[in-house]
Amino acid sequence: MLMAKHSIHIARAPRQVFDFFIDFSQASRWRQYVRTMTPREPGPIRVGSVIDVVFDVVGVTQRFELKVLACDPPSLWRHRTNETEFFGSVEYRFDPEDGGTRVTLTIDAKPIGIYGWLAMPLLWLKRSQTYAQQLPQLKAAVETRSST
Repeated sequence: MLMAKHSIHIARAPRQVFDFFIDFSQASRWRQYVRTMTPREPGPIRVGSVIDVVFDVVGVTQRFELKVLACDPPSLWRHRTNETEFFGSVEYRFDPEDGGTRVTLTIDAKPIGIYGWLAMPLLWLKRSQTYAQQLPQLKAAVETRSST
């Protein structure tokens, strides 16, 4: 079930945008709540890679494992969502457009059990708002970094 879809144009080539996107040392600059993202294994990120994520929400530090479902540089990234009551994914597409890149973010979620169904409206509101802010932050970070 489609939970959210957002899109933005970034005035940089897809390779530049994708490379910045997977530069996890920059994650806290544009990913809301994220403190750190650390690949569990050295080497290139690929399908099956696990990224350890530390984030802060209202003063509480939380941790989770982000599992990569698709990584096709410089055009596609998908990872599994971390909610226990949902099976879902977050996907980013990086398409060439007007000398830059059109980044499209899509969030899909399928509820698991009654609690998942009951929480769907809250998930929709919470994730849609959070991710709506993320792409403008990515744009600002990429365009600022690439111009210096």
